[in-house]
Amino acid sequence: MRFFGAITALVLAGVMLILGIGQRTFLAGPAEIEFQAESSGEEHYAVIPASVFDEVAGQPSVVLEGKNAFAAIGASRDVEAWAAEYRHLEIGADTKQKRLNAATVAAEAPKAAEGGDSKADAAKTPEPLDPRGSDLWLAEYGTGVSNAGASPSASDGAGTLRVPVALNPDQSILIATNGTEPLPQKIAIAWSQDRSTPLAGPFLVAGGVLALIGALLYLLAVDHDRRGLGPRRGRRGPLQGIRNFFRGGGKRRAAPSTTTEAPKAADAGSGTAQRTAVRRLRRAAIPIGLAGLLALSGCSASYWPQFGGDAVPTESTTSPSPSKSAPVPVNDDQIKRIIGSVADAATQGDDSLDAKQLEARFTGDALQQRTANYKIRAKVKDYEVVPPRITNRQESYKLVQSTEDWPRVVLATVASEPGVKKASTPSPSAQSDAAQQQEESPTLALMLVQDNPHVNFQVSRVIALRGGQKMPDAAPAEEGTARVSDDLSTLALTPAAAVADYAKVLQGGDKVAEASAFNLQDDVLVTKSGAAWVAQAQAKAKKDGNESVKYSVTVTPSDSELISLSTGVGGALVSATLREERIEDSAGGRAKPTATASVTALSGLEGRQDKLVRVVTHQILFFIPSKTSGGQVQRLGVTSELVEARK
Repeated sequence: MRFFGAITALVLAGVMLILGIGQRTFLAGPAEIEFQAESSGEEHYAVIPASVFDEVAGQPSVVLEGKNAFAAIGASRDVEAWAAEYRHLEIGADTKQKRLNAATVAAEAPKAAEGGDSKADAAKTPEPLDPRGSDLWLAEYGTGVSNAGASPSASDGAGTLRVPVALNPDQSILIATNGTEPLPQKIAIAWSQDRSTPLAGPFLVAGGVLALIGALLYLLAVDHDRRGLGPRRGRRGPLQGIRNFFRGGGKRRAAPSTTTEAPKAADAGSGTAQRTAVRRLRRAAIPIGLAGLLALSGCSASYWPQFGGDAVPTESTTSPSPSKSAPVPVNDDQIKRIIGSVADAATQGDDSLDAKQLEARFTGDALQQRTANYKIRAKVKDYEVVPPRITNRQESYKLVQSTEDWPRVVLATVASEPGVKKASTPSPSAQSDAAQQQEESPTLALMLVQDNPHVNFQVSRVIALRGGQKMPDAAPAEEGTARVSDDLSTLALTPAAAVADYAKVLQGGDKVAEASAFNLQDDVLVTKSGAAWVAQAQAKAKKDGNESVKYSVTVTPSDSELISLSTGVGGALVSATLREERIEDSAGGRAKPTATASVTALSGLEGRQDKLVRVVTHQILFFIPSKTSGGQVQRLGVTSELVEARK
């Protein structure tokens, strides 16, 4: 029976050690499960919804092989809208066949342009576009883009791009190259498997303990058999020290009284030394045993079951609650990236006075004003109007339109820096003007518009806000806001009426009937433009003896689109452009208006003319309160520029 217990313990120890080691070797599953897709090689784009990555347990990664491989993460609505006009692949997972299914999706017919031929537009096949750098993407990976989180080889033109992903349920991934080449040669999803073995540690420790117990039982059984051979044989053997240990320190029988004092002293010293050794052995037994257990269990936490870890998130914490309102199409990181790109484009244009540098990020009135300014400053070195530089330093105020469709609108405020004149040695008067201009670095309101999924946000208006002007309260940007119609009647004035009435105030002065609806206190635009400019110019002509020259002005809303956004807490912000034509007419008299350097730079006209027309545009931001508030319309800011001159 003694040998049976020892052998049983050793057998159990072997089984447990095999199980413990096996979990880390031959019993362990694959480190990674990979499904691969097949395509015809003709498509340029592929879309992978977030649900595909949940088909297999594990940490998913998108694996692409080929030249210029590219992957972008975006909201599903944006990814699908971007790819809709092109023939592309919709990728799903087949867990039984262990592969990715690639279903071809036909291209949707492009929407007909307003006033265009719908049949002709539908017959057009849009040219493939390069998806890199789109404002729609939350993150992008590949050649020439930021590769945070991607494999090191992602920076190469050819090779393997591996992107670990963790998508929300409403997100998707777009797969492409540079737009002109077909999809990468390999499109796969690899799920890294959990290699932790929580039972390996317990099995190894239990196996080690049973092995020690079995070995000890076996040796004790052998020792018992040896002691059964007789007293002389029993007092010897390899386990004599162990027997003495369990017998209380190996006490010897008392020596006969006939022994001398010297042997007694020797025996006493020997007994003391033996007891000391036994105590040391007992104290060392526990740490030696613990060290053995640690050696068997290993140092990795993956060998052991984890208790008290983070709770598994439930569906309510991972899935956003359904909302009836339209989603906010861009987040703070996207806005930051967009404004950074706008600032870079503006800086390049301001430094080179080349309007082509602006075309990727500017449009409409903002592009027209800066283009005219560059044209004048390229020829008139001391031109006093220098636009403030747009920076990427965001101010706190912004409004984002909530919508799933296009166009999309964002109003964001940024800090500016004083403009720098291009002339290297301006005249003393120009230097003073420049110093005065460069002291002004107003907060700028950028009206950003994205017309469709295939273009980026562009600045349609840049408006310098009035110093000391408090912006109206607004809903948080992450909640979004609504774009309101031009004839919204719940406001103190409809947006269209407010713009038209303010044009009448500029043209007729602050005494016209329409002026009562506006807060004109400290409104320098009214005191320097429109009717005020006519009065000042006529007075100067009379002083100079040129009374025959007649001055007049017409102010009208421009053809550019009004953009009105609800503040979310009452009232609306309205962005508009007014076109002011300043007319100088000789009226048949001897005195004639003279073309200035700025007029010559824009029109080529020189010297005295019978009639001159200067066109100045005013980009304006209004705040229109609600009708129930009883407040007046406020002009929050303006940017004015001479944009045209003619006879």
